Amino acid sequence: MRLRNVLAGAAAGAGLVLGTMAAPAAQATVTGESAVTCGNAHWPHQPNDGTRGTITKSTSAAAHTGPYGACTVVGHIAPGTTVEYDCYVWNDYGNSWTWVREPGGGSLGWVYDAYLSGGGSNEPCDR
Repeated sequence: MRLRNVLAGAAAGAGLVLGTMAAPAAQATVTGESAVTCGNAHWPHQPNDGTRGTITKSTSAAAHTGPYGACTVVGHIAPGTTVEYDCYVWNDYGNSWTWVREPGGGSLGWVYDAYLSGGGSNEPCDR
């Protein structure tokens, strides 16, 4: 298991794509002390990794516009679905998220690494 997953306590995950997966830029706020920033302009990424994995939880994984649960959900990826990893980031809460895409296809969004096999990407995103 990779060190970053041990530190993050990430688990594995796999799934099928359901619904519309467009990734519009969005801004989400969280009630309370802090706000999260969503959208591709704030979280740049490129297909660095190129490895594939699957959604491993028994429920679908939400694809978000940013690496936070509060970011807009642009679609769901069903358990067992194969996805391609671009790269990962750590959010302000210490959780790692991977940008995923359809194998050989379009972008899907940010998925919490606990839903991805192997704990998500091994390649950090350029920031």
